[in-house]
Amino acid sequence: MADTAKPIRLGYIGGDGMVVPDYGEWITVVNPATGETLAQLHEISATDLDTVIDQAHDAFVAVWRSTSPDERGRLIGRWADCIEAHRDELADLEVADVGHLRSEVLGDIDSSIRTLRYFAGMADKIEGTTYAQVPGRLAYGLDEPFGVVAGISPYNGNPNFVAMKSAPALVAGNCIVHKAPEVTPLLSYRMVELALESGIPPGVISMVSGRGAVVGPMLGEHPGIGMIAFTGSPGAGRAVIGASARNIVPVVLELGGKSPSILLPDANLEAAIPSVLHSNFVKSGQSCVAGSRILVHENMYDQVCAELASRAKSIRVGLPTLPSSQMGTLISREHRARVDKLVRDGVAAGATCLAGGAPADDDALANGAFYQPTVLADVADDNPVATTEAFGPVASVLAYRDLDDALARANNTDFGLSAQIWGNDAAAIQYLVGNLTAGTVWINTYRAFHPSVPFGGMKQSGIGLENGFAAVSMYTQRKSVVWNLSTDHTTPYDN
Repeated sequence: MADTAKPIRLGYIGGDGMVVPDYGEWITVVNPATGETLAQLHEISATDLDTVIDQAHDAFVAVWRSTSPDERGRLIGRWADCIEAHRDELADLEVADVGHLRSEVLGDIDSSIRTLRYFAGMADKIEGTTYAQVPGRLAYGLDEPFGVVAGISPYNGNPNFVAMKSAPALVAGNCIVHKAPEVTPLLSYRMVELALESGIPPGVISMVSGRGAVVGPMLGEHPGIGMIAFTGSPGAGRAVIGASARNIVPVVLELGGKSPSILLPDANLEAAIPSVLHSNFVKSGQSCVAGSRILVHENMYDQVCAELASRAKSIRVGLPTLPSSQMGTLISREHRARVDKLVRDGVAAGATCLAGGAPADDDALANGAFYQPTVLADVADDNPVATTEAFGPVASVLAYRDLDDALARANNTDFGLSAQIWGNDAAAIQYLVGNLTAGTVWINTYRAFHPSVPFGGMKQSGIGLENGFAAVSMYTQRKSVVWNLSTDHTTPYDN
């Protein structure tokens, strides 16, 4: 599957391994940097999805539910080892499929390995709860798996999404059916193949795909799915909530953000400016935690704007296969058109374009979906670029008067996924940390993820948590047990 020189055909992976049907709808998967066709992807039918979920239930009942925790951990650890052994192959797939730089892809793959190993080590360390010690009675809680759960992911971090959803689900004793993003399925499918090669029983991890508007509701409304974990846009998240209502199943949602980056007056600008820019331009801005609203004190606003613009103009946009490239491509020309329209709307609403602001399509980039690193100044809170997640390389710079003004403007959004604070004033930092509405606050750092640290959003950025023991609790349901130990029974109605 590592050979991307000619199109391959992907079907679905269930209890029978990879199945490539000779019927139904097919989706063309293209390299977003070159326009080259990479694969033909089968859109799973309702009947085939029934089969995959039935096979997952069979695997849960016959094998995985009764597999000991230490054995689950051993198998997940072997999966991590197998991914590490195929690291370069997986990177080739992801670079061609998604258009990220190789360094960005390798970082994601290494992160997925770390996540799998973290949860593998957790497998035999999950403990129950004993409740109040009432005389003659034992009360305790059991955290039980749902059975078969669904994982639905976007295109911008395939290694991480497969690992972040699979590992806690499997550790908790569930089987999981993933839906791969139809625009970038290659690495996700290969990771599941490697899971099976590592000894994880068939049916424990499955992979299907197809258009989100078609397959998403089929998966979310399926009576055999006990819980849904979704990462994507707020609009798609609302659809997932609606689908979950049919069978009243819980959901974990991560729905993006419009995150603030606050530069305090004493911030180390030599560290802050390139870091904040990188948080906007890594993966061509296709990151849910991009610090896309840069809040700068008015006394240093002009200085920071000039430095941001200068650095943005120097970034080398190029083919993701070239070591000299510092930023790759967007996922498609259609998405690039949406990003460009947002920038133009922002300028029309009063923003000043200091750098970029147009597609990058010279020479070798002509067949791709590249966009120039863009910095916009004079951005008001109601400007479209301040309210809408661009999911592209677009940074907006806003001036603030004082700490309360910075806080108010930082919180002036429907999102609450992450925030960055750059500075050394401990009192100011503590004040902001205590009052920012954000699931994660980074101080003098950014995009600092670790599988032990829970990650999730507030407001319209989502529900529930990923990573850490908190993630395992998302994939379990609590059962309370009350056991009367007394032999002295009082019988009702006994006169």
